Amino acid sequence: MRLRRSGGETKHPRIITDFNRTLLLVADPDSLQASVAVRFQELFGSERVLILQLDSRQLSFLPGFSLGFDPSDIGGLMLERRGALARWLLVNESVLKVDQQRDVVGCLDQAERSLLSRLQIRVCVPLLVLNRLTGIMLLGSKDDKWRLSEEQADLLQALAGQAGLAFENAALHREQRDRLRRLYRAERLAAAGQLAAGVAHEIRNPLTSIRSTIQYVLPSFGESDQKRGLLQELLSEVDRIDRIVNDLLTLTRPTDFHPIDMNLVELLDHTLLLIGPQARKQGVDIVYPREQGELNLRGDMAQLKQVLLNVLLNALQAMPEGGTLTVSVAGKGGDGTGLQVADVRITDTGAGIPPEHIDKVFDPFFTLKKEGTGLGLSISYSIIQQHDGDIEFQSEVGRGTTVIIRLPVSG
Repeated sequence: MRLRRSGGETKHPRIITDFNRTLLLVADPDSLQASVAVRFQELFGSERVLILQLDSRQLSFLPGFSLGFDPSDIGGLMLERRGALARWLLVNESVLKVDQQRDVVGCLDQAERSLLSRLQIRVCVPLLVLNRLTGIMLLGSKDDKWRLSEEQADLLQALAGQAGLAFENAALHREQRDRLRRLYRAERLAAAGQLAAGVAHEIRNPLTSIRSTIQYVLPSFGESDQKRGLLQELLSEVDRIDRIVNDLLTLTRPTDFHPIDMNLVELLDHTLLLIGPQARKQGVDIVYPREQGELNLRGDMAQLKQVLLNVLLNALQAMPEGGTLTVSVAGKGGDGTGLQVADVRITDTGAGIPPEHIDKVFDPFFTLKKEGTGLGLSISYSIIQQHDGDIEFQSEVGRGTTVIIRLPVSG
């Protein structure tokens, strides 16, 4: 097939073959979008490619991947799903050549016309799946003479149709993978919790006898007696074991849940104040822009504070020699149901977590720290699940870890 560019004619059979192979072999949505954008740039000679995705609330199209654009140019960019451009692309199921179809461009919304002009967009391409507009691809060029021939436009639309379907499949694959991972994690926690509950009850009976005996014997020794100090140390160790047993039981028995209307931003503010002295002592800088003023949700304040403290203290422990702790909180679209969620991100600059351990961080007794029971994150996960939320880890060895906590917002 011969593709005509402004500079002449070139054959691209290998690129077309690679494009189809990419759609078949790449399953990760982000990698797939990047590969498709590069292929389109090579095939059609556009300097800029921007892929817009339908957001989870199904209301607007937001940037998914960009090539050749300055991030500041597309920050906050949004195209309404019910806007004139999206409606035209859906009805006509064909590319819109901005410079050659001025009559159509003139009928677009003023904001859409301004956007196309500012970004020097030459072509708008619909990404269609079963008569649904799931995305929009924008091709741009600084060259006013850059044009698509009819043959190129037909090819572009055909490839965009394949790309749209591939994007949809990749997104569904990721969603299914994440769902199975959460299910597997919940099953592991439930199984471990049931086992732990039985063990905990067996431990508690003799533990109570040991504690009672120590308390009975303790008054027999004076304050200066070395044996009294040893018994007090034993008593503190018994109490530590008892706390671990309590944590184990937390995984299986339903904890008292006292939801109230609360502002998550204020809770995060207060929790950061609590860890401030420890952070300064370790030489850790806390970066917290606090761009969000209010995120109201209904939840158990004590439990959510426990989760935030656990994650923040884990981040500090990952940076014993100092570093940067970056915290952000924002409201985002939900999971396709129209529900808004609060997105809390806590990032450290510690050693990071090896890839083979990421899926184990919520397992009871799994820990990479020299000290600790490995129950903190298991309990935190249970608490977030009880709030109909989610918590996940993203980490890179040598660069640090990001913990993302998502909770439904009430309004």
